[in-house]
Amino acid sequence: MKKYILNLGILMLVLWATSCTTDGENDEMANLAQLQADVEEITNTATSDTWTITNFVDSGKNETANFNGYGFTFNEDGSLVAENGNTTVTGTWSVTIDDDSSDDSNDDSSNDNIEDDCNGCTVDQLTEVLTGCSDWSVEKLERGNNNDLEDDFVGYDFNFSADGTVTVTSGSNSYSGTWEASGSGNNIQVVLSIADLTDIPDTWTLHEIELYNGESNVDLRINGEDRLRFRNGCTLGNFNEGQSSGEIDFNIFFASPADFAELSEDWNIVSYSANKIELIHESGGDGGTDLLTFEK
Repeated sequence: MKKYILNLGILMLVLWATSCTTDGENDEMANLAQLQADVEEITNTATSDTWTITNFVDSGKNETANFNGYGFTFNEDGSLVAENGNTTVTGTWSVTIDDDSSDDSNDDSSNDNIEDDCNGCTVDQLTEVLTGCSDWSVEKLERGNNNDLEDDFVGYDFNFSADGTVTVTSGSNSYSGTWEASGSGNNIQVVLSIADLTDIPDTWTLHEIELYNGESNVDLRINGEDRLRFRNGCTLGNFNEGQSSGEIDFNIFFASPADFAELSEDWNIVSYSANKIELIHESGGDGGTDLLTFEK
C-alpha cells in the first residue's frame, strides 16, 4: 500500500459563477451543497463513539488481526487515537470532498517542492472562492530564503472584489490594489498589485484551492520556491441539507508503527451508517484494492 502524508487539507472543488448561470452550473452548486452536507454527517458519525476495525484487506491480504483489541476514536480536533489498554497510537484524520478521483498525489502543503494540485481549477472557481469570503488572512508567506514572512501581516485583512479590486486593512490603516487571474488548471496566473505592501505584489501561480467546513484556503506559488497562502474561517456552500452524489474522501494518517501506517490513505467511502463505515482504496500504481471497515 502506498504511504501518503495526510494533508488535513487536501482538496479541490468545482465552484461556478452564480450570475448568469446555466442549468448545468446550478446543478454543480446544488451538488456542492449535497456533498458538504454529507461531509458534516459523516464527520458527526465518526466522532460519535469508539470504533473497531472488523475488516482490513491490504492488496488482497487480510490484516484485520493486526488491530484486534484496539478501539479507534476520531476526535473533533482531527486527531485519531487507537488504544488497546496497554498501547496508544496517535494519528490524524479528516473527511474532504475530492473533485478529482484520479488524483492520489501525496500533496503535503508544507512542502514547497511538490507538484501543483490544481488540475481542474478554473478562474471562475478562484473568483467564487476569493469573493465569497471576506477578511482573508495571510497564513503562509515565503520569499526566497525568507520564511515566516506571514508574521509581518498578522492582523491584515484582505478583501477581494469581483471587479478586480482588493482592499487590505490593518487597524486604522487601509491599502488599495488590484488582482487579476487568467489561465486554467495548473497554469492559472494571479497578479496581485498592492503598491504599499512588500513581498505580496507579484505574479503568482495558483497551486491549490481547499474548502472545508469552517475553513477555506487559497495557495499560490512562484517557481515552487515562493509561497503565499490565504486562509479564511468561512464555509462556502450549505452544510445543512442535501444528499451526496459525488466522491468524498475519508483521510487517515499514522506515521508509525508499520501496521498502522498501512492504514494511511485517502479512502473512498463505500457506505456508512450509525454503526458501520466501509472504505475502499484502489491503488494507482499496482492496481490493488484495499478495504477497511470500522464498526461499533
